[in-house]
Amino acid sequence: MTLLPASLPADVARVLHVLLPEGHPLRAQVPDLRVESRCRCGCSTALFAGVADGARSEVVAEAAIGSDGEILLFAEDGRLSWLEVCSWSDPKLTLADAARFLDGEPGRPR
Repeated sequence: MTLLPASLPADVARVLHVLLPEGHPLRAQVPDLRVESRCRCGCSTALFAGVADGARSEVVAEAAIGSDGEILLFAEDGRLSWLEVCSWSDPKLTLADAARFLDGEPGRPR
């Protein structure tokens, strides 16, 4: 695994590393990303700094998290805007759960 940006929380950096493999054109933005806020519901969805409102964002990468949910990465006008974890189970999945699953670690997602 390449070094993760120190400016990002570990869970966000690990998920971005998987969703944006080496050579992906949007990967160049990762070192400059900062998390502005997190969802308050407990899922830990991350909104990146500098995004107006995200209304025009589109999905640029996604991955299933077993049968429990998925991760969606959005960009607006070619700029990464937010990283969302969608959960279809209770308790809700978090970005940390998704990072562990994507890294192949044993855990809750099935």
